Amino acid sequence: MTEEQQKSLLDRVADWWESEDSHKLADKDSARHDKDQNIRVDLKKFELEKWTEQRIEILEILWGRGTRIPGDEKLNRELFGGVGLNSKSKILDMAVGLGNCARIITKDSFAHIDVVEAHPNLLPHLIKVIKEEKLSRFISILDGDLTKVKLKRAKYDLIYGREAMFKIEDKNFILKKCLKALSSHGHLIFTDFVLDRDAASYDIFKNWSEREKSIVYPISKGAYNHMFNTLQMQLYPTMDYSKQYVHHVNIGWQRLERHLKTHKIDEEFVDVMAQESDLWLSRVRSLRSGNLKLLKFHSVIQK
Repeated sequence: MTEEQQKSLLDRVADWWESEDSHKLADKDSARHDKDQNIRVDLKKFELEKWTEQRIEILEILWGRGTRIPGDEKLNRELFGGVGLNSKSKILDMAVGLGNCARIITKDSFAHIDVVEAHPNLLPHLIKVIKEEKLSRFISILDGDLTKVKLKRAKYDLIYGREAMFKIEDKNFILKKCLKALSSHGHLIFTDFVLDRDAASYDIFKNWSEREKSIVYPISKGAYNHMFNTLQMQLYPTMDYSKQYVHHVNIGWQRLERHLKTHKIDEEFVDVMAQESDLWLSRVRSLRSGNLKLLKFHSVIQK
């Protein structure tokens, strides 16, 4: 890709991010497209539930080394700190990703953390970072994702996770599973994309990426509250982190812009970058619309 082509792409992607409706993705092989409004990419080079080397490289440009989702150390400590962890604490990460939260928590507390991940092809990258930071003895990878993994009863003082539940259809099953695995007075803390209100026909997906709509199952805060009450879980006041989340996505976008200005990129990078950006752009637009929120749920088990 020439410098002129790269500058043109950067300008178009920047316009696309800042606009409300222009510069949508189109398949390179499509005969019908609007050359002024479409960014043409190879849609076959990107699958939502697969994590290639190229995709992980772009994620780490956006969010930082060993990080799959937005948010810095300060945010993660705010989300999951303050529950009195120490070296004897037993902890479970519900969706470890590339391990950023797990590494922060174990460095702060020297506690042991069991981790699960729904996407096995992320695990080699997780293991590499853990070894580089000499944290292997603190972090153990359990076999299976959250729906299938076997958890010991009453083992954990803290079960936590970021943005995993919205991709699980039977949330009540997961909450029951966590309840059984928590020790007396153990904490369950997680963040999730949540609907602003209940309504089966509510147009929550107006701004959401077309390709992601079929694999997400967001519910409302009211629906979550009902499940917590049914399971007799004591719930702290729910916290809204939507604005902070959008802020961190925008910081990641600025990092990507700086990278594009200072590094040469190839067609594969463009294909994956544009499609990854499309996912985050759609989430940001949904959060800005007010139809979707990023909420933190914190409950304590009374046994």
